[in-house]
Order: sequence, then structure tokens, then C-alpha cells
Amino acid sequence: MSKYNAKKVIFTEDGTLFEEWIVKRYKLDVIGTRFDSKAEGEYYQELLQQRKYGEIKDFTCHPKFILQEKPKVTYTADFLVTDLDGTQRVVDIKGVETSTFRVKLKLFQAKYPTLRIDILIKKRGEFIPIKQFKKEKADRKRAINKLLKQAEGERKNVRTGRNASQIHRVKK
Repeated sequence: MSKYNAKKVIFTEDGTLFEEWIVKRYKLDVIGTRFDSKAEGEYYQELLQQRKYGEIKDFTCHPKFILQEKPKVTYTADFLVTDLDGTQRVVDIKGVETSTFRVKLKLFQAKYPTLRIDILIKKRGEFIPIKQFKKEKADRKRAINKLLKQAEGERKNVRTGRNASQIHRVKK
């Protein structure tokens, strides 16, 4: 398990996901592709299906990009997907967006401006863009704060014993 509670998994050719700690504990002989999180392994399964049904041309796991020569800075993405029209895009599955990732993202965008990068997060069983997730989270927070403010206002009115018409007259 990593510092962000992501369980490393191994995806076998028959489509089975094994958590890495189980493989090590029981000394299982499992051959497959290793991923840093279960969500990443599940997205790999999704890409296999997309390739099988002709929705994408191909994909590569864990492509490396050199962002800077001296000092050497590299970025290992989760997937490099080639779409049917031949365009390529980088897909990165995130559970937590770290400050290190944000710096590498800026370096990546500066060095590879034509290569699109999709940062996805798994929410309620589906992969959505992290920007959409952040927007929904901010909207929920605003709505909660608005409700709390209304409730606090009503509580103050109850304590003072004023009703809405009396408050309106006092403010004039």
C-alpha cells in the first residue's frame, strides 16, 4: 500500500486483478502487468475492451517522458493511447493530485504542447476528468455552506425572538 492508501495490483492475461500484497504474502507465481492502484488496473481493463471493440487503435502502459535533461526529470504516465485517427493522448489515473505531479504536469505541457493529457479519477464506478470532479466538489461545498448560513441565520432569529417581518423593519 502506498502513502495514499492505493493498493498495488497485478493484472494477469486472463483478466484477473491480484493485489500485490496477497501475491507476496502467499508467494504466488503470478505473471502480469503491475499497476500502482486498483483504479489504474481497472482502467487498463477498460482500454483492453476499447481496443477489442475498435474504439481505439492501441495503447501503451507506463510510457516515460523526459521533461528536463539536467538535472534529469522524467515523468512516467499511466497510459499512452493512440486513437483511431492516429492522434495520441496521455492518460493518468489519479486518486490524489500531489504538488509534485502539478509541477511535472506544467513541465510536460511546456515540452509536449501538442500531446493531450487526460487526468482521470474514479468516482462512483466510472472514470471522470479531475476538473469535472473538482467542480462538482466545489459546487457541493458551496451548497452546503449556503445551507449552513441559512440555518445559522434562522437560529439567530429564534434566539432574538424576531420573525421575518420584524427583521425587515429593523434593517430599514
